[in-house]
Amino acid sequence: MQTALIWGAAGGIGRALVDTLSESGWRVLGIARDAAALSDMDIEAYSAELSREADVAAAALWAAQQSEGAVNLWVYAAGDMIGKLLADTTAGEWERIFGANVTGAHLAVAHSLALVPAGGHLVFIGAYVDRIMLPKLGAYAASKAALDAYVTVLAKEVRDRRVTNVRVGAVDTPLWRKAPFRLPKGAHAPGDVAAAVLRAYAEGHKGNLDL
Repeated sequence: MQTALIWGAAGGIGRALVDTLSESGWRVLGIARDAAALSDMDIEAYSAELSREADVAAAALWAAQQSEGAVNLWVYAAGDMIGKLLADTTAGEWERIFGANVTGAHLAVAHSLALVPAGGHLVFIGAYVDRIMLPKLGAYAASKAALDAYVTVLAKEVRDRRVTNVRVGAVDTPLWRKAPFRLPKGAHAPGDVAAAVLRAYAEGHKGNLDL
């Protein structure tokens, strides 16, 4: 049985990934701010605040023990958003958005990359940065642009693994209810993103995956 590790498993896309992978016969390990939020799902879960290094280190140790050190598919699906003018965004709010979207991704990589063997697949849920450079989305857009750069460099540094950056537009999840506008027509369903991740794994994808 193949093993997947989902960081941010309780979010809209994270839960869709859990469902899709479980239905496809995967063993799924999930990290979430509150593991109890996943009690209704077929998943082994652990609670961690992904912007805190001690939490991420403990979660990675738990994942290592549960997976016996071998994770075939590793996904960073955590994230946060704020709809606020840049001039009104506090330092705390800025740090919160970057903590969820970028710092958490880095900490997860730093503490759990060793669990992904050669040939394994790391997937990050990113965004079409050029489409979200809009008023009141400055912090979110900046953090996703930083994630874009981070994933590009990571792929060059870990060439023995596959690295995919899934760049999506709006997705119909609770996260997008924080946006300062209505959900656009044609927004993706979380299940569509999860299915795309599973296809990317099966097809040996690496690099940017634009949905």
